[in-house]
Amino acid sequence: MRRALLVMLFATTAFAESEAPAVERAAEGEPFVIDSATAIKMSVGHAFGVAEARERVGYLLDYWGRRFGVKREWRGDRVFLTGSVWGVEIKAVFRVEPHAVFAMAWDPGTMFASAAQRYVRQKLKKYLHPTYDDP
Repeated sequence: MRRALLVMLFATTAFAESEAPAVERAAEGEPFVIDSATAIKMSVGHAFGVAEARERVGYLLDYWGRRFGVKREWRGDRVFLTGSVWGVEIKAVFRVEPHAVFAMAWDPGTMFASAAQRYVRQKLKKYLHPTYDDP
């Protein structure tokens, strides 16, 4: 039951904070657009350069890919996440910048939004912590 709840919580990909940059129009060839007016947003700070932070986010995405089947597509320092977990569609964009990772996700409107936000924030903090090593 706990595993199912965690899967459902992640699947909502709920984020909240206003610091994330808007993604209102897809550039040529981007996989999808998330409307920033209705998106759920968050940011997590880090003390790394962009390359190291991108690598650490990649470790987290490897885990989510193995565990939940979440697909990713890197476009420079942005990664587009898609998938379906327990029937809930995931669409999110993470943007790696020099001092923070910004995230914006499509909000499927589930009642688990705040729990999913905590889950994703905790995972990002874990993987972006200076003492975390490649799993």
